[in-house]
Amino acid sequence: MAKREQRSTSQRLRTSYLSSVISTALVLFLLGVVGLLVFNANRLANFLQDNVTISVFVNDEVTDKQAMQFMARIERNPYVRSAKYVSKEEVARDLQQDLGKDFLNPLGSNPFPISIEIKLSAGYFSADSAASVQKQLMRYPEVKDAIYQKSLLDAVSQNTEKISTIILIFVILLLFVSLFLINNTIRLSIYSKRFLINTMKLVGANTSFIRTPFLASSVWQGLLSGFIAIALLLGLIGLLRKDFSELLALTDARMFAVLFAGVLILGSLISFISTYFIVTKYTKINTEDLYY
Repeated sequence: MAKREQRSTSQRLRTSYLSSVISTALVLFLLGVVGLLVFNANRLANFLQDNVTISVFVNDEVTDKQAMQFMARIERNPYVRSAKYVSKEEVARDLQQDLGKDFLNPLGSNPFPISIEIKLSAGYFSADSAASVQKQLMRYPEVKDAIYQKSLLDAVSQNTEKISTIILIFVILLLFVSLFLINNTIRLSIYSKRFLINTMKLVGANTSFIRTPFLASSVWQGLLSGFIAIALLLGLIGLLRKDFSELLALTDARMFAVLFAGVLILGSLISFISTYFIVTKYTKINTEDLYY
């Protein structure tokens, strides 16, 4: 009878530990998914901003040498992050490759102007800043026209802040929910061991001695949950690569390392803190209260 009861108790403890690990892993997986969204949202915004350019078309009478000197002058402006010189020949060659035929022969000459592709510095991605830069560029006598993708810039500048705010609020809410769920899961796990804690207290063990094995177990439990969550995230990323390869191409190994390390640290930290307070609580409870 005693062996059967001991076997039943051991099975309940294993089930409690396993359910605690799985529950924590699922919560960490959700946090990892949100982290993946946050990283990709920032990368996508940066990618779009890096590809917003102002195309400056030079007057026809300006020579290649003069255009190069002009580019060197405007590169000194604070709003220019980088500038690329595009000759008439490059434009014609690119169009010829795209169209697959030589279209210049009927024209007799190259009608395309020299252009300079300018990428804006950080802080000049708003619609107002880009419009101001465009006006400044148009004041140069060498410039025939300066154009940029206004619709793209407006969409990026207007939506980036909104999306970041929404994601931040969602992350905070999910973090609170995660803390609550993990704390309750650990509370239920330790509740099943409340009589063991009381027995240790009755034989003279102090609070620190009682807490130590539980805290050590909580760290390993958090790490195990974290590794399970990482395995689930890798599976999700593998599935997403089939349909959203362009978006995931913005990520890199460093980003994944930060995300996975965060999952492991967060899992261990939450488990450790929850276990610390819950075990401390049960060491202070009277024996009679353990039955309620």
